[in-house]
Amino acid sequence: MKTLDLHGTSHINAETLVESFFYNNEFPVKIVTGKSEKMHKIVLDIIDRYGYDYHYERLVNQGCLVITDKHI
Repeated sequence: MKTLDLHGTSHINAETLVESFFYNNEFPVKIVTGKSEKMHKIVLDIIDRYGYDYHYERLVNQGCLVITDKHI
């Protein structure tokens, strides 16, 4: 599974990186947001905008999201 690690990425660049990552990879994919609430919100907003489904990689690690294809 392809992974995008957003550690060290500015919030300004995150949206473009995430959208490009979705466009250029097959689902499922993994995005590591880390503990930043703002970065987590940016990624969740994009997931919602495009209608993708997601779940946390592990319940104890909410800084890593697994995104699956659009729900029907």
